[in-house]
Amino acid sequence: MILQTPSHRSSTGTPTRDIIGAIGLRHLEQLVAFDSASDERSATIPSTEGQRVLADWLATFFRSQGAEVEVDDHGNVLAALPGRGAGADLPPLAMMAHLDTARGTAPLPALHRLPRWDGQRVPYPANPSLCVDIPTYPATATFRGQELVFGDGKAPFGLDDKLGLAHIMTLAVLLRRNETIEHPPLLLCARPDEEIGRMAAVEGLADELARRGVRIGWTIDGIVPFEINVENFYAAGAAVRFADAPDAMLPALRGALAVHLGGVNTHGATAKAEGHRAAVRLAVELCAELQQQGLADAVLAASLVCDPLRDCDGELTLAVTTEAPADIADRVAAAAVKVVGPHVPRGASFAVRPVSTDEVSAAAADGLRRSLDFVRALLAERAVLPVAAEDSEGRQGYSQPYRIRRDGDATVVDVRLRDFDDDQLRLRGEIVGKTAGDDATVQLVEQYVNMGPRLRDVAELAELPARAAETIGVKAEILPIRGGTGVDPFLDRGVFVANLGTGYFAPESEKEFTSVEQIADHARWLLALVQRAALG
Repeated sequence: MILQTPSHRSSTGTPTRDIIGAIGLRHLEQLVAFDSASDERSATIPSTEGQRVLADWLATFFRSQGAEVEVDDHGNVLAALPGRGAGADLPPLAMMAHLDTARGTAPLPALHRLPRWDGQRVPYPANPSLCVDIPTYPATATFRGQELVFGDGKAPFGLDDKLGLAHIMTLAVLLRRNETIEHPPLLLCARPDEEIGRMAAVEGLADELARRGVRIGWTIDGIVPFEINVENFYAAGAAVRFADAPDAMLPALRGALAVHLGGVNTHGATAKAEGHRAAVRLAVELCAELQQQGLADAVLAASLVCDPLRDCDGELTLAVTTEAPADIADRVAAAAVKVVGPHVPRGASFAVRPVSTDEVSAAAADGLRRSLDFVRALLAERAVLPVAAEDSEGRQGYSQPYRIRRDGDATVVDVRLRDFDDDQLRLRGEIVGKTAGDDATVQLVEQYVNMGPRLRDVAELAELPARAAETIGVKAEILPIRGGTGVDPFLDRGVFVANLGTGYFAPESEKEFTSVEQIADHARWLLALVQRAALG
């Protein structure tokens, strides 16, 4: 049992909670200084050089903690620690986190801290307009009274999954410092390209874990403090392609306006609680508001370019067909205040400026019109299943139109399809096709499957961490993952992997934060888990 005492070490020789928190925070600050965002446009594995740099750094770290370390050609790090005491001859356990962060994540040289948070507005130094407090985000009440750890508020800094990596590193340090702790053989792993779903990146690692006799393990990649996940979404992607109409024409243009639409950036898992808004939806709502104001004949949606790093942001170009473009700009700005304004405290923004009409294309404008009509119709299709991620929670799935892009001679709407039921996921794909109609072609791609059915009979995946949580005086909760963890290759090889929470707020958002206390307690949880596993 791990007990906190006033001294620097507990009665078991383990550092106290405060010391563990300091160790874990140092690890987190080291990790977030690396730029290791993955890139789906790259054909290499890992998809970015920064992941390989981080892998080599981690290999050096784990060797310093007495592990035997291998790094494979794909950048997978495997650090092996021998078992001790009652666990020495048990099958090895695997603990994994991923090296990469989502696109748009920015490295930080240092993190900001706020002791004894009282629940009032978090002071993000580079983004004072953000309003993150308990009244706005009730889920943050978990962190009241704790020492917050946060970024500058401009971009996410990578708690997904560098916080999980920090917990595993801290576990290794704690085991190194107290060699009397009994545990099974441990394989501590850091894997690449999880954020872009590149399963080929870990097939070799999965083979190696199976070869070494691993039967169970955990990814340390959850969000909610002390959550245990033994099921996740089924996932697919839909690309709805509207080919250019050869006879598309434009009316006479008097000017053009660019409307920057800054959305509310969140992970799909927390979209409802955090009030997610994508530029695609904001564009639909802005066009509807302009029409309601009687401007349908005065402005024409000509193009929407979504940000390649933050696809919740985009620039909507409006072609002006009236002879009073300055007046139209004021009315467009007023409409944007109405549409975007309510979301500004959560991170949304807008700006309107005049631009040249030179690049306004009849084909692109027609493709955008059809794309926005499709998105509008899909978002209205709520009678059967929830559609937008921000309207979905708990065990509900979603069908999220998150990006519009030009691809050669077509305009494409990309849609994320998520559901806990495989049949309902297929239904979501059918609804997308039906909504698109004969005017578009729809390509559906399966991305990952629910791990739940294959973990149903592996009770210890939930029981061991639940009992370990009790050991340190907290209650773990079994929750479904509103996302995935990229474990399919491991399950295919008989390595059963569940997921554990890491304890933070606002994944993949500039609002993300954790606390020193969460950092300490999650490392203590992992330590208790490996000790519990030694009991067999």
